Amino acid sequence: KIITAWNGLMISSYARASVILQDPVYLERASAAAGFIRNNLYQESNGRLHRSYRNGSSQVGGFLQDYAYLIQGLIDLYETSFNIHWLQWALQLQKKQDILFWDDVTGGYFTVTGEDASILLRIKDNFDGAIPSPNSIAAMNLLRLSQIIDDSSHRRRAEKTIRAFSPSFIKSPRSMPHMLSAMGFYLDTPKQIILSGDRFAPTTKAMLKEIYRHYLPNKVILLADGAEGQEFLNQKLAILKTINPVDGETKAFVCENYTCDMPTTQVATLTRLLKRSE
Repeated sequence: KIITAWNGLMISSYARASVILQDPVYLERASAAAGFIRNNLYQESNGRLHRSYRNGSSQVGGFLQDYAYLIQGLIDLYETSFNIHWLQWALQLQKKQDILFWDDVTGGYFTVTGEDASILLRIKDNFDGAIPSPNSIAAMNLLRLSQIIDDSSHRRRAEKTIRAFSPSFIKSPRSMPHMLSAMGFYLDTPKQIILSGDRFAPTTKAMLKEIYRHYLPNKVILLADGAEGQEFLNQKLAILKTINPVDGETKAFVCENYTCDMPTTQVATLTRLLKRSE
């Protein structure tokens, strides 16, 4: 059977591998998997995910991990393909996840919706084991999305999630490394790295490869392509309205708090800017 959550994890891995290993086959497979889930395990009418597929979609609704892992996969897929539709879907799923699973009293997400009367107790998973806790991934997703669309409400929800589990990771930090990574993102000043140009241009691909060559966990990557993707992001980020592709060149902007260094068209200069941020 095909499980939505596990495919979300695979999409993340394949999307990143496509850039790191410079193998487009991984990106094709990640995109194909996301497309399969969209077509077979997602209900357009109500924005909900199904849990699994075998000879057709199951009637079991998605759990928290299905939403959180898939959202992570879609963010990674956007940051490697720059296909804006994956980011738009991630934002839609995040809204639905907040509606279905969020605990507005103490923060964090329940593992199930609570709509099944046979489930008497809703719990919150907080252990990063063989697979990460969906709450850890959810906190990081919120922080990344807050940077991508400059939305403070996502950041506040991430903060409340981290605080909800702080007694656990203070007592046993080794049990929640992914939540600690989210806290590191929260406490840091993340970079916004913006590439301005055609997403299929060789220079764009070379710059993206260079970005992934550096250890910069607290960052988001955006594309200003002067087309559909930028049109959507312009509604969210004022800074992108001032950045447009010129003369077919790809420019790289390394920004902090949406204030950018001078742009560069040279990969070597981008390297120096990224090393300064490591």
